[in-house]
Amino acid sequence: MLEMATASDSDPFGDLPDELLSRVLSFLPAENAVQTCVLDTRWRDLWRRLTSLLFVFDGPTFPRYNRFKQLVKLVICLRGNSPLIRCEIDAYPDDEPENTFTNTRLLIDYALACEAEELVVRAADIQYDLPVFDVPLSLISQHLKTLHLEGVNLDHSALNFSGCPVLEDLRIQLCNIRAYEISSMSLKRLCITEYCLLPDNVRLLICAPSLISLHLEDFEGLTPFLENMPLLETAHVSLKDGCHDFCHKNKRNCDDPCCGCHAYPINKAVLLNGLSNAVKLVSLQMGFEMVSHFWQIEDSVTQ
Repeated sequence: MLEMATASDSDPFGDLPDELLSRVLSFLPAENAVQTCVLDTRWRDLWRRLTSLLFVFDGPTFPRYNRFKQLVKLVICLRGNSPLIRCEIDAYPDDEPENTFTNTRLLIDYALACEAEELVVRAADIQYDLPVFDVPLSLISQHLKTLHLEGVNLDHSALNFSGCPVLEDLRIQLCNIRAYEISSMSLKRLCITEYCLLPDNVRLLICAPSLISLHLEDFEGLTPFLENMPLLETAHVSLKDGCHDFCHKNKRNCDDPCCGCHAYPINKAVLLNGLSNAVKLVSLQMGFEMVSHFWQIEDSVTQ
């Protein structure tokens, strides 16, 4: 008993199994998890076996550019290609004069190479303005199931996720979406919320025939066009002030070619084509301008 007590004094975590310690380490930012390797011989390789890596920092604790670069290289070099389940990355420019995102891209490629099943990429939470990270289109993974993008640019003509054949969950928040199409044959859950900017000169096409859940809310731009979704079960759609599908002059035949009322295809349903098979329509909310515009369309069709 005395020997066990002595051992416990030297290592207060000595009686805990590696699985439990790894679970605790998985909640730490990567920088802190790596530092545990100096605690004891037992801890030397423990962080390398983590299946969850968090490159997450807040404003006061975010490392300087060179330190962040060193951290990325250290993790990639020492950890190797051990499998990952989840990787969370704060997109942050690594080169102050040029404001590039080389290290952020390295981390994304590394996570996919480690067969991560869940990838989160968000804008760094800092106190001053920085350029917005453009998410690379070449996301290719046979293992990625969940992708969460927050506060970044999707600056591509088309967001084609054919390179991720098992992708099931796509969450887009606070993003600038400049694409005219989002397509995935495997996607089951799609969430576009929290003031995403959608194109206002062309309607975003969403092609996801395997979708079972859709959440579309708080966006600015033209309402996306939903292709047929035969498996859709639940949908939550909110079209409010940010939606550009109404006449800003409150006229039936507006003379402004740039007005949103000209983008609405009267002879082709934008939302109902995709929502018609929904088993449960949780809500379909429209602002006053949208309701008025739909009434005008109905009147013009019946006359």
